Amino acid sequence: MNGILVTKATGTTGRHVVSGLAGRGVTVKAASRNPSSAPQGDIVPVAFDWENRSTWASALAGVDAVYLVKPECAEVTEIVGDFTRLAETSGATKIVLLSEIAAETRADDAHELQVERVIGESDLDYAILRPNWFMQDFVDDRFFGDLIRQDGVVVMTTGGAATSWIDARDIAAVAVELLVGRNCGKQALTLTGPEAFTLEQLADRISAAAGTVVRPVEETTEAAEARLRSAGAPEQFIEYFSNIGRSIIKGDTAVVTGIVADIAGRPPRSLDAFLAEHASSLRRGGGL
Repeated sequence: MNGILVTKATGTTGRHVVSGLAGRGVTVKAASRNPSSAPQGDIVPVAFDWENRSTWASALAGVDAVYLVKPECAEVTEIVGDFTRLAETSGATKIVLLSEIAAETRADDAHELQVERVIGESDLDYAILRPNWFMQDFVDDRFFGDLIRQDGVVVMTTGGAATSWIDARDIAAVAVELLVGRNCGKQALTLTGPEAFTLEQLADRISAAAGTVVRPVEETTEAAEARLRSAGAPEQFIEYFSNIGRSIIKGDTAVVTGIVADIAGRPPRSLDAFLAEHASSLRRGGGL
């Protein structure tokens, strides 16, 4: 096998994909906007920027497979389409796309569904990963981290429905197996943790791990939209966020699958194990 390109190599899943592949003795081209200057064993940092197409060809040179985390921009479908075609002509034969749970249920003009279709219509062997919400969101200030540590709350729009949270390391483990295996099977895979939790159950679990009270706050779709709008969020993001809330309410995130165990050869990490591991980052005044 030649090299494997990992886009967003320093991201939540990408960094674990990189280390997992390197642990298997595979040469990894770790793509990021600002890579370190020197290779580290089997890990070769490469400059890559979705907005700078001149970086694409060199990143793809000599790779058999790609782990693709799509860019966050209005032109994402066109960009991923052009990149995928270049990957084909550059000699890649396989691609693993990080998508999201229930992407197949979204409206036809939803970017996440359009990107999946671009991959499915390519000539590459592919796997589309549709993971549930990341456990890492609990300690990430961009999501729940600051609210949990500073305000003692976890705020979501759920309508009482549950979510089977998944550890990003388990997503990466599945991606590694698919990337180094003989084929991906041209399939979409829904990845979840081992158990689904309602918002109230989730708050109880976080409280137990943190040793402080964390309250569940159910937020309506309308209230979430108003909050985001007042914070200056773009309308496109507000619509996307609202679609996620509606998906949870419909029960899309309550499903539990055995795919992590089937492919990675071990059960996915439990929510309690993750929270215990990161207990210090969940406590009032704690940090990463």
